[in-house]
This record gives sequence, structure tokens and C-alpha cells, in this order.
Amino acid sequence: MSSWTGVAQAYERSFATLCGGTLERLLDDTRPVAVGGGHHLDVGSGTGDLAARAAEQGRTVVAVDADPGMAALTEGVVPGRAVRAALPSLPFGDGCFDAVTANFVVNHVGDPRAATRELARVTRPGGRVALTSWTARPPTWSALTTYAFEAAGVVVAPGGRLPPELDFDRSVEGLADVAGGAKGAGLTVLDARELRWDWAVTVDNLWSGIAGGVATAGQAYLAQTSAVRAAAEQHFRRAASELADGGLLHLPSTAAYVLCGA
Repeated sequence: MSSWTGVAQAYERSFATLCGGTLERLLDDTRPVAVGGGHHLDVGSGTGDLAARAAEQGRTVVAVDADPGMAALTEGVVPGRAVRAALPSLPFGDGCFDAVTANFVVNHVGDPRAATRELARVTRPGGRVALTSWTARPPTWSALTTYAFEAAGVVVAPGGRLPPELDFDRSVEGLADVAGGAKGAGLTVLDARELRWDWAVTVDNLWSGIAGGVATAGQAYLAQTSAVRAAAEQHFRRAASELADGGLLHLPSTAAYVLCGA
């Protein structure tokens, strides 16, 4: 669990492009029920990229985010379509949407199963729900921050985990269980797999996310003294520049993906 308050601009420049690696799959798999005027709900809309692309396909889009900064970014690209709300309580009636997407949302909420049940509630019978989640495998970009933080003496607080009764296995199987298991949302799992893509990001943009306080690594960085922060940046940039090609990093990335029928 990590706070996203006040990091919208830093996120847009950095990790939003990482999360964008799954958008094509979510849009393609929900196209049959949502294209040509179908009603599409994007939950945890972030920068609004998925919502904007869905609208371009002719879908009637509503985008939801709990953070005011993220909701403002979404409003900027899909005017009049952004709603500030948080799972597991969405301000919509039962069965309002043909398609629902939640890109890297379930892994950030306090009660993943309650959140997914709410996604199921607002989806019409025969509709589609597409979900992604980070897995337990450390992302490739974290090797750079781990090295830089250790070299600089960054003190990282223990990661916050959900209580065992609420948490789920951070894997394809775990996400599928949250969606369709006996204690999950009761959705029908149509596809469950690992998605792989290459995240191309500049050294500057990746560092801007850390320096801007995005996610656990960014929050740990901001909690340090100015001297430790300066050392961490120096170590990070030196290590990243050795891996970059013309300032651009190519980082293999993976995520759990589940497509469900309501």
C-alpha cells in the first residue's frame, strides 16, 4: 500500500508510461462489448490515457480516480467524463457498464475482493471486466533504486502489507482468485495470463518519479535527509547511465492480467 496524494505530475512523467504497457490488451479485450457507443468505466484512471483512447474508439466513457490530482489529469483529456470516487464504493447503479477496466488498481486498494465485487456490481450481465496487477516479482527498474539506495544509506521503512485475511497472492493465479474464486467477485474468468512488454523510459523521467515521491520508493526517498537524497540520485544516475542507450532505458516488464465475464 502506498499513497498517491500529490504525485500526479511526477507519475505522469514516469510510471504512467510503465502502466501504459498494458492498455492495448485491456482495450482490445473489452472492444467486443463496448465499441460503437458501449458504456465503458475506467477505474483508477490516473492520467486518463486509457479513458481517452476508449473514447476515441467511440465508447461512452466514465473515468474514476480517488486522487484529486489524478482526476484532474483525466478531466484534462476526457472533459466531463472524470469522477472522483474510490473503491469499494462507486457512485453508479447496478449493471451500468458494458466494460470495466482497472489497470493496476486491485493491488493498491485496502480490500481487493470488496473492490472487485464492486467492479462486478456495476457491470451488466454479459459485460467484461479487465484487471491488471503487479506480481510479487521485483520489477526490473527497482534494481536501480535498490542499488542507489543501499549505496547512499537510504533507510527504507518496512513495506506495508494488507492483513492476511484481505491480501492475495501477487500472481496471475492470485488475481484470478480475487476475481472469480469462491471468496472473490464471482466473475467468470475468461483469460488469465502474464503480460510482458518493454518499458522504454529516459533516465531523467524515471528519476523524476522517484524524486517526485511516486510509490514506495519515492516516499522512502523523500523521507531522507538532503545529503542522503543527493547521494542516492548520484548513484542512481551513474548506474542508469551505464545501462541506457542514448539516455533511454529499455526495461522488461511483466504484470498479471485477468479478463472476466459478468
